[in-house]
Amino acid sequence: MSRKGFIRVGALALVASTTVLALPGLASASVSPTPVVADSACQALELTKTISGHDHMFVDPTVDNSSCLYGIWNDNSGSWSYLSSSPAGDQPAPDGVYDGPGQSLQVVVIDQANGDSGWGRSN
Repeated sequence: MSRKGFIRVGALALVASTTVLALPGLASASVSPTPVVADSACQALELTKTISGHDHMFVDPTVDNSSCLYGIWNDNSGSWSYLSSSPAGDQPAPDGVYDGPGQSLQVVVIDQANGDSGWGRSN
């Protein structure tokens, strides 16, 4: 391929990348969903989505057969960024918890009936 051909291909790739990043409301998975299991009665998925160019963390309950708590723990502050007993998916809606540069978050699932808990990966 000639030098002119490489320049055209490079320019095309740059335009395509810029277009994709400029689309408003872009929300794609930045990390594969990870199971977080307190026990057989309380389970969820930890997932992040890219929204407006930055990661946002969500908790997605998958099993709710007890008095379950689903939360997002902020490792930086040592406190909850989000805590709920709702079995609804992709919490907190609509944009999750900001998990951009300098942030370290993880999903926590707690079965309040017996105290069992499961912790996701810090991200």
